[in-house]
Amino acid sequence: MLHRAVMVSKARVDLGVGALNGELGSVLACCMKASTDRHMTGGLIWDSGWFMEVLEGRHDALEGFWQHIIKDPRHADPQRLEFVPLLKRSYETWSVATPRRGPANHSLLRNLRSNVPTAGEVRTHVRTVIVTGLVAESPPLVCAAGA
Repeated sequence: MLHRAVMVSKARVDLGVGALNGELGSVLACCMKASTDRHMTGGLIWDSGWFMEVLEGRHDALEGFWQHIIKDPRHADPQRLEFVPLLKRSYETWSVATPRRGPANHSLLRNLRSNVPTAGEVRTHVRTVIVTGLVAESPPLVCAAGA
């Protein structure tokens, strides 16, 4: 059965200019490989010191990914905001993005600093940033129905 997970964590890696050549690039490559190997779709963004991710896939694949994130020292205070069953995927690929002109959603970022944003706020922000600031994307993942 398909599920969706929405996660946020504070980045413990440099996210500045040239960061894609360093630890950030390593994080993104690991996430892309894990996502495509496990037939997970969705998107990962980084914004103002935070990682935000929406993933869709099998329950066991998402749970395994979450277990990796909570042990990864490159993520501080990981929070899983949502883990729900899905009837069908909303994403065909796995994408990574960052806002092109500074933070795209100031109220969401304030919530990240002071309390927990809603899963819906994070889902909307991830989708918006992917549309405007795409950095990389997997080929469309062809999955069996319900996979």
